[in-house]
Amino acid sequence: MDDDSYNSVDGMELTSQGAGTYWYLPPECFVVGKEPPKISNKVDVWSVGVIFYQCLYGRKPFGHNQSQQDILQENTILKATDVQFPPKPVVTPEAKAFIRRCLVYRKEDRIDVHQLASDPFLMPHIRKSVASSGGAAMAVASTSGSSNNSSSN
Repeated sequence: MDDDSYNSVDGMELTSQGAGTYWYLPPECFVVGKEPPKISNKVDVWSVGVIFYQCLYGRKPFGHNQSQQDILQENTILKATDVQFPPKPVVTPEAKAFIRRCLVYRKEDRIDVHQLASDPFLMPHIRKSVASSGGAAMAVASTSGSSNNSSSN
């Protein structure tokens, strides 16, 4: 990265190209203006959320069956204001909350990589203490004996 494209004061850098796989880019990368959008490591946090969602559900949270061209033409990611969870597989509320924290629409409200690294969901010792107090420690819950498979969680 060259010094001209990075502003160390606010941790933002100018994008130099329109590269990237659209399914994994956050809404701020699709805003069209006179100047390229400024991005931060929060772009990577969004990507982590998309990848984690895809690992759990086997599909992308936004634009799953769309081509990159369709994503652009239909403004799919710009309209991605809320992530929806399919009923299967059954996933813990903690895993869904983690994904929601990563896929916050407004970059100003999204966690950054430092907050992500210390997220309770990723901290095994915190998860173990939650599990020992009756909470779920695994991302994908066992379907045996589980009646909560609502997509609203």
